[in-house]
Amino acid sequence: MNLHLPPELEAKLTRLAEGTGRNPEQLALDMLATSVEYDEWFRHEVEKGRASARDGRLLDREELLARIDKRYGA
Repeated sequence: MNLHLPPELEAKLTRLAEGTGRNPEQLALDMLATSVEYDEWFRHEVEKGRASARDGRLLDREELLARIDKRYGA
């Protein structure tokens, strides 16, 4: 696969790569891999939530706020 970057994006990537000690290609691959992994995780979590909703496992507003307060001390 070949990916063609707009010059402005390529310049930003090159500057960022210089600051990390990697070449632009490796940095782009690392960033793309991280993005793909995050997208996979996010889609999986959304599907888990949708399955819970379909099964009727929902929280009402008060339960949700109580859990948030307990977890984050708000």
